[in-house]
Amino acid sequence: MLYSLIFAFVVFLVITAFAIIKIIASINQVETNKKTFDEQVCIKTKEIENKLYFDELTNLKNRYALEEEIKENDFVSITLIDIDSFDDINELYGFSTGNLVLIEVGKILNEFSLEYDVSVYRIYGNVYCLADKKMMGFFRFNELIEDLTILFKNKPLYIEHLDLDIFVNITLGISIAQEESIKTAGIALKKAKKNNIPYFVYNNDIDTKEMIEKSIYWREKIKEALKNDSVVPFYQAIFDVDKNIVKYETLMRIKDINEKGENIYLSPNFFLDISVKTKQYLQLSNQVISKALKDLGKTDKQISINLSFKDILDGEFINFLDESLDKITNEDKSRVVFEILESDYISDYTLLEDFISKYRKQGIKIAIDDFGTGYSNFAHILKIRPNYIKIDGSLIKNIYSDKNSYEMVKSIIDFSKALNIRVIAEFVHSQEVFDSLVELGVDELQGFYLAEPAPDFL
Repeated sequence: MLYSLIFAFVVFLVITAFAIIKIIASINQVETNKKTFDEQVCIKTKEIENKLYFDELTNLKNRYALEEEIKENDFVSITLIDIDSFDDINELYGFSTGNLVLIEVGKILNEFSLEYDVSVYRIYGNVYCLADKKMMGFFRFNELIEDLTILFKNKPLYIEHLDLDIFVNITLGISIAQEESIKTAGIALKKAKKNNIPYFVYNNDIDTKEMIEKSIYWREKIKEALKNDSVVPFYQAIFDVDKNIVKYETLMRIKDINEKGENIYLSPNFFLDISVKTKQYLQLSNQVISKALKDLGKTDKQISINLSFKDILDGEFINFLDESLDKITNEDKSRVVFEILESDYISDYTLLEDFISKYRKQGIKIAIDDFGTGYSNFAHILKIRPNYIKIDGSLIKNIYSDKNSYEMVKSIIDFSKALNIRVIAEFVHSQEVFDSLVELGVDELQGFYLAEPAPDFL
């Protein structure tokens, strides 16, 4: 009897040991799988960042990289370099030759940048940039400009397959330690080209008078709209791949009357930036959001509301948002989506994560809007895990004809799918774009090809 008990106990220990070993092996396998998944995500993230920050044609850094690298720098000098009459080169010799010219110019500027310890970028098309982030002395910078203006003079670019020398000239737009340095350099470049001079340095007097007049006009227009309750939400439908409406994005408009006495609706492109400067933005936003939340009762679909990181930082806005949400049911809250603008410079991801956690507990969904516009922080996406990622329209609009855009969008979709995040594509403006996106596996689509913004639900 005693031997039977001992034998049974030994068998029990053996079975238990095997079970423990199996459990440990399972845990190890889970850890291995998790590690493998994290490694795959990191690899994919790196691939996307490379595509996001580097120009595929020249392998130079692009505008997105420039914006990211100078956003915390108050003292930066930007020199934009425009290849004159580049359209003529494309027309005379073809686009493939034009691309070879762009590559060669990039090489020359890259070599030049090393001499002056500045960074070189291809901003778009035939426009490049040299950025001085260390603020070299005035005389040294003046030498840079003088050398740059003569860099391509009488210097042939040899195109081997045509056995041809192509000569190019350049025009420069320069901004020194200005706010919005890329924008102000662009203004200087336009001024130089308009006046047919080699370069122009931006100064604050260029557009001061025009900006003052514009600000006064729109300040009064916004003031009148707020007083008359003429700030209204427009809704643009978002569709699934079968072209069924699944949600609406809320957009801001100001109702106005034109010279013929007809009702018109003004886009925020005209007034939103000025409203921030004139401290009227919060009032505009409050009117649109409160009306959109009331309109939840008019549809059974989701409604998305755009929020900027500045909104999230604004305590007064958050109080208004909480009071507005308290007025709707939990069922309606579950149909609200906050679209957080990825193109805003997000300075505190911990605060953003706290914001998302707070409203997610109320049933509200989270989307990252304008994803891929410049500094997409993929590591933080892993923490935030939004319900939706909306790919920026600048990547979508030429997806069927631009290989770089196609590959970038494909990478974002693969990245999102790995994290079980649904992908929305905006700026769908043709059947070709629609078909390309469906083929790539986008979940939802938005754009004028499918539906334009309207004051009522479809």
